[in-house]
Amino acid sequence: MDFISIEQGKEQYYQLDEKAIVVAIESSGKSVARIFDNSTRHQLRNFLQKASLSIGEITQLKMVGPASIVSGATTILSNITDTPIKTVEREGKLELFFYPSEGRIRVNKSTQKNAMTKSGPIKVLIVDDSKTIRTLLSKIFAKSSDIEVVAMAEKPSEVEELIEKHQPDVLTLDIHMPEMTGVDLLKIIAPKYRIPTIMVTSISMEEGPLVLEALESGAFDYIQKPDISELAEVSKTLIQKVKQASLSSNCVQSVSKVSVKKVNSLNTDSLVVIGSSTGGTNAIRDILTKLPSEIPPILIVQHIPPVFSKAFADRMNSLCPFHVKEAKDGDTIEKNTVYVAPGGKQMKPLNKGGSYVLEINEDEPVNRFKPSVDYMFKHVVPLLKRKHVVSVMLTGMGKDGAREMLNLKNNGALTIAQNEESCVVYGMPKEAINIGAAMAIEHKDDIASKIAEFSWENAIKKEA
Repeated sequence: MDFISIEQGKEQYYQLDEKAIVVAIESSGKSVARIFDNSTRHQLRNFLQKASLSIGEITQLKMVGPASIVSGATTILSNITDTPIKTVEREGKLELFFYPSEGRIRVNKSTQKNAMTKSGPIKVLIVDDSKTIRTLLSKIFAKSSDIEVVAMAEKPSEVEELIEKHQPDVLTLDIHMPEMTGVDLLKIIAPKYRIPTIMVTSISMEEGPLVLEALESGAFDYIQKPDISELAEVSKTLIQKVKQASLSSNCVQSVSKVSVKKVNSLNTDSLVVIGSSTGGTNAIRDILTKLPSEIPPILIVQHIPPVFSKAFADRMNSLCPFHVKEAKDGDTIEKNTVYVAPGGKQMKPLNKGGSYVLEINEDEPVNRFKPSVDYMFKHVVPLLKRKHVVSVMLTGMGKDGAREMLNLKNNGALTIAQNEESCVVYGMPKEAINIGAAMAIEHKDDIASKIAEFSWENAIKKEA
């Protein structure tokens, strides 16, 4: 692989291989960086023109950097190419993509060298009004040599000063605090600092809607407040989530910056099954809200606590033109309805005399999860004798669902995995792709249209 690096101060331009160019721009200091000066404009223009001449048409390009820099670069690029330009906001940075005439180009991150590699421990800022919780969280993080608590805040009014001073990589943020809620604070700091944030919640019915609002407002994930009786399990999960958050390149955004055409029609006689975990609530929202009012039945397993699953289903129901509900034992699976597996339960579809119904039960966790994607997918396989199935794997940590997605594919289902670029955590889809379970690998923005295409049994023949 050819690798060319042109450096000017903190800005670095990379050509990674014959077919792809990645321009990664790193600014010093805070997130707001200077606009290109004339020298930098000239350097960027020369680089792109030379690269274009050396490899022919620029077929893939990605630029990542603070909004001010990328906006300036967009102006330059529009003057030296006729190719359409698109920007997408992710984690406080603008990502700029070129589109070739024949369709969208995706950049495979696995082939990219990282221009902004971090060294040293992950710096964490704890924000919680409870001294007990601050102490517990600090002790949990002390168990990992990869994590350093750089500061703790008791009040929301202290947070911005501590962020400026310590430049943390990850925040933990309590839902309920004096002065304002954690969600209100998140809405202030997320657009300004774009630091991956893990909400700390009591997992109560009251906090369910607040946690969902936090996820829609930019939170990376959430964790249950540590309890002494479950400290070991909570500690392991929290440390894992902090490490994942520090590596995340796609913090959840509250508003999509890309206008995507809605799907017109689906084969309502099919069945769609979806599995997801970290980042999945927003991915599901983005997919469902693109679908028309007439849809095939959709079964969803999202790794979610018991009291949050109903709040999530209710939230989706308020946004969609069809019915979205938390599944109940004995529900008949019907068209124009989405069924969300209840947290803390397993969900499986059954064929009872030609009718399809849901069983909600207390079966053991699978892959440590309840509900489990593998569990649901496994029980969908017998339905393939009479039902056309589309299986979808979305963003999430771990491997849950991959094994049985391959089983579904091998028995005739059409399968889709979310691509790395649009995942919050590239775990479950990555495993599905690695074992050959995915027939299509799609950006989150395109999954709704791929579901519509795959809802027809002859979809693969169309693609051949």
